[in-house]
Amino acid sequence: MTVGQRVKQRRKELGLSVDEIAEKLNKNRATVYRYESGDIGEMPISVLEPLSRVLQTTPADLLGWYEYEPDDTDLFPEILKDRKLKEHIKKLIHLNDMNKESVYNMIDFLAQKKDED
Repeated sequence: MTVGQRVKQRRKELGLSVDEIAEKLNKNRATVYRYESGDIGEMPISVLEPLSRVLQTTPADLLGWYEYEPDDTDLFPEILKDRKLKEHIKKLIHLNDMNKESVYNMIDFLAQKKDED
């Protein structure tokens, strides 16, 4: 499997469009298609590293040095599909520890209440 094929496969696994990848990399969609099709033979490291972050994997995986194997706890695809969830996670990351704990407690409370219903 080529680098481009691995990029395309991972993009599809995550449910991302070419346009979403292009936007995150600040490239045009034609360039992303060229990466996936192999028209751009050697992907520059300046693209490979950010692309691997967008695809929630590693440069080594995209280069085929080893395979990425998501397990049952891999939530990245679900997070990436839900824009509102992504926005809230970004906000949560920037909260102080006390406020994070409050959010965690509220989520635990609501999840427990849901299970009781």
